[in-house]
Order: sequence, then structure tokens, then C-alpha cells
Amino acid sequence: MSSAGEYFDYEEFKEKYDFPKTLIFNYIYNKFNNEYTSDTGGEEYCKTVKDELSIPSDYEELILHFCNILYKIIFNLKRFQNDLYDKEPEDYKTYCSLLKYWLYQKRENLPFLQNTDHIYQSAKNKLEIMLRDNKTFPCTFYELDWKDMIKLRKIYAFVLIYYSNLHKFHKEKFIYCKYLDYLGKGLIEFYDSMSTCSKKWTQDNFCKELMEIQNNYKLDNFHLIHSTEDKDYQFGEDETVECPLEIKSMNKPFHLLYKEGKNRWLLTDEPIASLNNSIISASSAIGATVGISSILVYLFKFTNIGSLFIRGKQDDNAMFLDIDEGTHDFSYPISEPEQNNFGNGEYKISYYSVGNS
Repeated sequence: MSSAGEYFDYEEFKEKYDFPKTLIFNYIYNKFNNEYTSDTGGEEYCKTVKDELSIPSDYEELILHFCNILYKIIFNLKRFQNDLYDKEPEDYKTYCSLLKYWLYQKRENLPFLQNTDHIYQSAKNKLEIMLRDNKTFPCTFYELDWKDMIKLRKIYAFVLIYYSNLHKFHKEKFIYCKYLDYLGKGLIEFYDSMSTCSKKWTQDNFCKELMEIQNNYKLDNFHLIHSTEDKDYQFGEDETVECPLEIKSMNKPFHLLYKEGKNRWLLTDEPIASLNNSIISASSAIGATVGISSILVYLFKFTNIGSLFIRGKQDDNAMFLDIDEGTHDFSYPISEPEQNNFGNGEYKISYYSVGNS
């Protein structure tokens, strides 16, 4: 039993299931991969762009392919033609996010060279000058180091494939855990990276792209609550039940749970105000009504924290919980000898909201 790897093979994924073939992501991604290598109407423009760039020979084919996709996107957005899919996107953002994900996937198979990221934005700039149009597709391709590119590829996989298609994933009951594990890692990577960026005095290119993702997909409308358990969660890659990423509730409220080892992360749309207002002091008397936040109710229902409230004995001191906006850590010491998953450890909960970063 082990955690899956760090790579997500979308081509493999869509061959195993029928539902990915119905996704807008799939329609566009297939066009990018298979049809927009040439014969786009922009070949002469793109050949000139390639010749004007100082790039390694290993990158020439990718630049031509990338440029042809750009040409088709610009023409589709200008509504001269649209052969991507029947329902046009509201604006350029869908194309921008997916093209970046496509590019990060392709670059993994190329030799890593320093200072090659700028060639993609340079290619776009040159094509726009030739077309006399730098407004139709305002998508910026930032210079990134290799580690940041890998992080963003993971994040884009989560938002484009999973988060944008929650209802379809919720209906599909038998998805291999290895795929859901990778997609869940993208969720955690986004919030961890946003937290890191919030501590920087100036925003680097990686942080700028994260902000674009946040704004485009409204992830700042959610809160991510982190907790730990003594139970070390593991899974088999080909298992399809109790997988790392689970939709516990689709709406009112939305609850998405990701598990890794002893760590648990809950993504919820419950507002901070409702969490604050639901806190009541807990009585010390056994069997008395215990008022706890809605998130603790969730943890009581779906995790082993419930064992804390059904133990046969409690201290004679009243427990008080208080939540303010920000990041918090609640510890519940356990000293009773009963056998449970917590042993003699602690259960800890912390949460933060991207919107308050």
C-alpha cells in the first residue's frame, strides 16, 4: 500500500473511462495535440516566428506546434471560425489555462535548459505583431523554474480536469485511487503555494500565475481545513473505494476531503462567519449537549474525531472553543487508556482561507 507517483497520464486516464471523453477539456486538449500541429492557416507566420527566435533545435518542433495553437485560438476568439467545440468559451481564460497545462506536459519530454521559458511569450509577442492584434488573447506565459512548472502542472490538472467537472466525478464511482491521489495533490499544492506567496514582499512569476488561477476559478471562495490523525492512511493504486480524494457533499455545504498519511484536508465553502457563530462552550457533564462548529460536526461524522466525544470519561473542566479568522491549531490531548485510533496522541485542526492570505 503506497502513495501514487507524481505524474498523471491523461491519455491513459481517458482510455479507462468513458466520462472524460465528454469533457470540454478533452475536446480542446485533443485539438491541441492532434489537429493543431500544422494546416492551421498560420504556418507561414509560425515559421517566421521560429526563425526569428534563438532557440535550441530540440525546441523548434514544440515552438511551431505552440504557435499554430496560438494562431487557431486567436482566430476562434475573434469568431472568424470556431472548430474547437460547439459551445464557445465566455472569454480567453479557458484557452489560456489549458494551453499552459498542455505546454507544461510537453516540456517534460524536452531537455531542461536554463532561460528557455521566455521563448513562449516571445513567440506569442511576435505572432501578435504579425497579426496586428495583441488584445484578443491576453494570456501571459511566465518564465518559471522547473520545480514551479511541475507544481503548476499539478494544480492545473486539479482545476481543469477535476474541479471544473465535480458533478461528473461525483457520479463516477469506480476511479482508480492513483488518479484521484494525483488530482488531490494539486489541490494541496495550490493552497500551500498560495500560503507561501502571501508571505513574500514581492510576487514572483510563479505567484502571479497562482493569482490568475485563483481569480479564474474562484478558489478564494473556499476554506481549506487541515487536520491530523494517528491513523496512517494508505491505499492501493488500483483500488477504487475510500480513495484519497472524496466528495463528501456537493452543496449546502460543499465538502471535499483529501487524505495523505496522517494528514486530512477538507475544502469547504462554508463562510467563516457561520463557523464563528456556531461555536458554543462544551459542558463537562457526560451526556450533556456539546456545541461545536460545523466543521467539527463534519469531522465527527467522517473521521475518527468522533471517538473523542464518545469516550467513557472526561475531565471535570469545561472546554471552550474559539475561532477567529486566520490560521488556528486546536489540540485535544488524550490520556485515557481506551484503545482507539488516536492512541495517546493529539488531534489537531487548522484552517486558512486564500481570500485572507
